[in-house]
Amino acid sequence: MQFKMSPNVAVPTDRPNEARAFYKDVLGFPIRHLEPTSTEFNASPLALFVDTDRDEKLTGPVLELLVDDVEAAREHLLEHGCTVIRWEGLGGDCYMRDPFGLTFNLWQELQV
Repeated sequence: MQFKMSPNVAVPTDRPNEARAFYKDVLGFPIRHLEPTSTEFNASPLALFVDTDRDEKLTGPVLELLVDDVEAAREHLLEHGCTVIRWEGLGGDCYMRDPFGLTFNLWQELQV
């Protein structure tokens, strides 16, 4: 099983307007893309996403790990002490937390 770190980091929050203002006005990150429930900032070399999310199980930033097979990665991580926080499957949120408290999204590139 191989995992690669993605340059994407998400900040789930129930205060998206305040978060958007902080990252734009205080830290000076330019907005790259704006949608009703997600804002992407250019925080070079990272892409920082502020996502509207009211799930109390999601705390802190969410890193993203790239995998070849999202379902196989899930099983591998469950066998090694990780827990599922939210699972929407291929193309959706696949949030897991490791035994040390880090939350990450597993992402499999869609084959075209």
